[in-house]
Amino acid sequence: MPHTRRAAEQRPSGRAHSAGGVVLRGEGADRRVAVMRSRYGTWVLPKGGIEPGETPEAAAAREIAEEIGLTDLELLGPLGFTEHGFDLHGTHYRKQVDWFAFRAPAGAQVRPEAAHGSLDAGWFTKSQALRLLTHADQRRMLRRAWPAEARRGE
Repeated sequence: MPHTRRAAEQRPSGRAHSAGGVVLRGEGADRRVAVMRSRYGTWVLPKGGIEPGETPEAAAAREIAEEIGLTDLELLGPLGFTEHGFDLHGTHYRKQVDWFAFRAPAGAQVRPEAAHGSLDAGWFTKSQALRLLTHADQRRMLRRAWPAEARRGE
């Protein structure tokens, strides 16, 4: 049977909810953001699913710790959310990702965790991260998180 638009519209669908973070370290010209390379080869901000009973803020902090090893983060505030679709096992999902800004302690080091989908990670300047990040919606979250005083120096 040929694939038709009507057949695609009748696929099972679902919703997914995740949380992620823009993690900043340093001040002024020394300010950096943590970015990771996923198992799919894309450069992304750390994010993942929200577990039952977990707040989005707590989920974002947990995912950051699991994927790139950063802990002792200061929550700076919410950045908003993004939405995208994906297909898994014949079901189309609409995913909402709630984003938060965090500050890492001075000298914090990223540790990519392959078991949690991170093959590489590092601290990058804003312009480096904007070039690296694969997804436009994540570049938008980075721009929201970057402090206004740091923008003047670019």
